Amino acid sequence: MAKRRIQTTLSDEAFKILEKYKNDYKGYNHVIEAALRLLDDSSPQISDDDMLLIKLIRELDFTGCGRSQYMYLVCGDPKRAVDESSMETAVEWFLKKPFVEIELEEFLETVRRGWKILNRVDYVEITKGQGWIQFFCEHTMRRREVSEFLAEHILMIHRKYYSEKWDVLTSISTNGFVLKFYRRYSD
Repeated sequence: MAKRRIQTTLSDEAFKILEKYKNDYKGYNHVIEAALRLLDDSSPQISDDDMLLIKLIRELDFTGCGRSQYMYLVCGDPKRAVDESSMETAVEWFLKKPFVEIELEEFLETVRRGWKILNRVDYVEITKGQGWIQFFCEHTMRRREVSEFLAEHILMIHRKYYSEKWDVLTSISTNGFVLKFYRRYSD
């Protein structure tokens, strides 16, 4: 492929980025060509608005939620906000399979990851033992109602898909909750 010579200047910030990748790409020209291919790629990329959304969530402590859920929360109906939330759809979309094929642990891990990404909670830990899985969640909103609202999302899905195979013990506080699922054993 024919090459063309260009001469230009860069800001200090841009040059630092160029320097950072120079060795990985075996030269400045290869870094610039790779960057240009990314800009010209027809596949979806992160726009400035996408970056702003990420910064709002991470830096300003915003959280994400579905429109219908937001509407029901604003209207003072948290039960309906949970019952008609898009969590079920989001989990199926993320895992690329229907809920009947999703194991409890897989569901809980997807919730953990989604809630962290959406800044719904501050800490989530999933632990497993012989015949049990525990979902431990903490938040800094310091309201029992928030803990109940969050826990109810998981419990609603549990009742719908997992209650025949798993029992659950619930402990809720102002700072979070623990859901401990125990596998039911047939006699």
